[in-house]
Amino acid sequence: MQYVLQVSSRAMPGQDEAFNLWYDNTHVKDVLALAGFNACTRYVRETPGEAPEYIALYEVETDDPNALLQSLFAAAPTMTMTDTIDTSSAGFQFLRPHGQRVIAQG
Repeated sequence: MQYVLQVSSRAMPGQDEAFNLWYDNTHVKDVLALAGFNACTRYVRETPGEAPEYIALYEVETDDPNALLQSLFAAAPTMTMTDTIDTSSAGFQFLRPHGQRVIAQG
């Protein structure tokens, strides 16, 4: 079954540029090398008065979302990590498609 894994995180104060360079050039590649991870699109949530929150939407395919997430956690020690991420800000949730995809008509 196809899901989207939403991963949210923040950079350490003053480290946004370095965090995003690491995420885009290193981390996404490490994650997409894992079985079941097919694609990634990144976004930033900008809330006035708050540090930006970065959202990565991973397109994944699995019959067991929890096992897939555990495989990601198990692979983490083999990945190139960074001290620019605020690890206390990390959040993970699976989104399951509901209903049909609707495309705007012209």
